[in-house]
Amino acid sequence: MTVTSKGQVTLPLLIRRVLGVGKGDRVVAVVSPTRVFLEPAGRGVLDFVGKMGKLKIPRGKTVNDLIQEATLEYAEKSLR
Repeated sequence: MTVTSKGQVTLPLLIRRVLGVGKGDRVVAVVSPTRVFLEPAGRGVLDFVGKMGKLKIPRGKTVNDLIQEATLEYAEKSLR
């Protein structure tokens, strides 16, 4: 992929099919120190929020910490 002068890239058809996204759909970029993961907007977070009723938040962590960890875990599993 090539970055345009506006900082944009076009997702190839194969990637759009794997993600299940099309024209007008939104994707979320999850950034780790060495990688960027893309996922359809809302899916990972909605799955996580559905489990929050049963969730015990460990001391020293915030809900945002848990969301970020869950999103990264989901993205890493998707690459395997």
